[in-house]
Amino acid sequence: MMQLGLQYFLNLPYDKDYVIGYTAIAFLLGYIVNTLGSWLEVIYFFTWGGKPSNRLLDGKGTWKIKLYHHVALRANLVGKAAGANPKNDELFAIAMRNVAGVKDTRIEDFNAIYAFSRTLLTTVLIGGILILIKNSMDWHYHAVVIPAIIVMWVRCKQRGYYLQKKC
Repeated sequence: MMQLGLQYFLNLPYDKDYVIGYTAIAFLLGYIVNTLGSWLEVIYFFTWGGKPSNRLLDGKGTWKIKLYHHVALRANLVGKAAGANPKNDELFAIAMRNVAGVKDTRIEDFNAIYAFSRTLLTTVLIGGILILIKNSMDWHYHAVVIPAIIVMWVRCKQRGYYLQKKC
């Protein structure tokens, strides 16, 4: 999608004879977008009201995802912490260490799905901005791009909460 958005934005024609080159460029762009998504995660967390792990440990979830036993879980993690008053990031790191050593968990799957969702959000955000810049006066593009960004934002947020809840 990113490659198509860039080709459209830069007015580059498509040539079927360059499929192998397009594939290599798409792979590189995918890696770059994944990196950008990781860097933009701080902004995503801000728009979500905070890091999902911190919010869940504080007993706050989303309309769809809640952590019902957060008080007991927090007490258990505080008991395993080295300091007297650990922060949520430290508690989450303890939880991650606990599940990292367990075999046959789905944590890797949830992490991969979250990373994929974050990359899709970043792709739609960047590609959508490029399309809207080029077509700023045509409301049809706004009617498609803005809802697409919102849907990706909500789904990425849900995937972030699912991952943190499973840890």
